[in-house]
Amino acid sequence: MIINLVFILVTVRIREFEDDDLVSPRTNQLIFIGLTGLMSIICLYRSITAGKLYQQLIAYIGDILCLLIMLLLMWGLKYYKK
Repeated sequence: MIINLVFILVTVRIREFEDDDLVSPRTNQLIFIGLTGLMSIICLYRSITAGKLYQQLIAYIGDILCLLIMLLLMWGLKYYKK
């Protein structure tokens, strides 16, 4: 049982290194920009529709953090070496 688990982990690790060329880091960064943009929209919607003040405050803070992360990711694309 343990030998099978070790064998599976070793083969997964080898395949993980082989599949690194499938998706470029630039593509990963673009995907994360899209995801943080989507989370920012969700936080903004939640901050508008929240009933309590503390819920609105938490959602606005989340929105600002998502926007900040998205802007940093976009700024990092400028310095990405092809």
